[in-house]
Amino acid sequence: MSVKLPTLSQPGFDLVFGYVYTGLAVNLSMALANLPLAVSLALVRQPGAAWPFFVVLSLTLAPSLVGAFTAFDAMNAGDTRPFRAFWLGWRRGMKRAGLLGLALDGLVLVVGLDLASTAGAPVGAALVPVLVAVVAVAVAVVVLALAGFAAGGVGADAPTAALLKASVYLAIRRWPLTLLSLAALTAAVAFVLAQPVLGTLLGVAPLLFVVFSNARATLAPLAHAAG
Repeated sequence: MSVKLPTLSQPGFDLVFGYVYTGLAVNLSMALANLPLAVSLALVRQPGAAWPFFVVLSLTLAPSLVGAFTAFDAMNAGDTRPFRAFWLGWRRGMKRAGLLGLALDGLVLVVGLDLASTAGAPVGAALVPVLVAVVAVAVAVVVLALAGFAAGGVGADAPTAALLKASVYLAIRRWPLTLLSLAALTAAVAFVLAQPVLGTLLGVAPLLFVVFSNARATLAPLAHAAG
């Protein structure tokens, strides 16, 4: 009795190759766009001990996320030039994404310093869940806005304030997708912290694609309203 092995058609092969190639391109481009952060993570053994330094270095993350989301959007549209799409999105989103990243980093620094100053005190234990929730919601809202900024996104040409207002509402309204995106982001950060080189070059893109897909699904009502 002969066993017939499954075969992959040419369109199927092209699709798989497109996903793999785009993932590698996004990983490499993310590393280049955040080179000081990537190098520091690879060299410092205990980044948690110097977390304010790494928060400052992470200012470059927001524009690079716009680039990654643009590359994923281009892949879904059939574009086979992920490097070009990434840097196009990075350049177009630099100003607005940079400002949002700066605001988010400032919030993280303030919350982190507050938690450090109240560690061990009863008020610290009461503040932890509240402050963590505030940061989580802020991260979710900023990520939605960055997905909207991406080339082809529903908010690429929308005013930043209007997109942020809609992102706050939709992040809370569609909380299951928000939680899944936060889980994927947490996994990406944990992977990079545990294995900086492997995490940066291999593990980031698949998890960011989950975040991108959830963000587009969350922002879908804006696309319908615009249409």
